[in-house]
Amino acid sequence: MPSIDTSDSKPIPPTHEDFRWITGPGKDVRFADFIELTRDVSAGIRSSLQISYASDLAREINLDNDPEDSAHPAIGKTDAANLLRLSIAAATLLQHISQEHIDQLNKFWDE
Repeated sequence: MPSIDTSDSKPIPPTHEDFRWITGPGKDVRFADFIELTRDVSAGIRSSLQISYASDLAREINLDNDPEDSAHPAIGKTDAANLLRLSIAAATLLQHISQEHIDQLNKFWDE
């Protein structure tokens, strides 16, 4: 495929900027990246657990319902288990990263 960029053309700088929850001077605060990461990961954990719980609840309700009144769960048991495993991994990630920050702060203040 031929390139449209020639030596004569002036490249246009990209206008994309990385998304940030914290804007302005606050984005440069020491733990801003960790705070944003925590917000994103915890939102993912919450969503995963809500989807899994709602699907489990639908399956439980279906046990008491007549077959024609049954509602299909949003996800199957395997996907629910995968979302639970994802939530555990995400919570573990936050635990490890926060422990790294704790260790850095303790090392700083111990010196």
